[in-house]
Amino acid sequence: MGTIVVGIDGSDGSKGALSWAANEAKLRDCLLRVAYCWQYPIYVTSEPIYMPPPDKETIIESARATAQRMIDEAEIPSLALKVSVETPQGRPGQELVAMSTDSEMLVVGSRGAGSLREMLLGSVSNYCVHHSHCPVVIVRPAE
Repeated sequence: MGTIVVGIDGSDGSKGALSWAANEAKLRDCLLRVAYCWQYPIYVTSEPIYMPPPDKETIIESARATAQRMIDEAEIPSLALKVSVETPQGRPGQELVAMSTDSEMLVVGSRGAGSLREMLLGSVSNYCVHHSHCPVVIVRPAE
């Protein structure tokens, strides 16, 4: 059985990528690896009050919950797929490329920006296209 990796971030583009990847995984009878990458937030403040950043487990649980919500909203459980949810820590492009090593396909959303920027890829999709170890599919959000 093969594997399809899909990167999500909550954007419309990643919602489209998730739906497309799920349908493709169903057709190919593949494992769908849903990846929600995260990095520690950087706090810069001039205030004398210090607010510590959330702990690693809280961030991972939040990422996992967001991914699961997106999976449920896309009605992926009704497709009867094998799905794994992964929450790697790091830059999304680099993490997705690392996951592409043993995969048949990597699916990401485009940035979905308007006008001139519409012709450009987002930084994550651009990085994936140039560094992936497998074919990359870029899904544009529905207009």
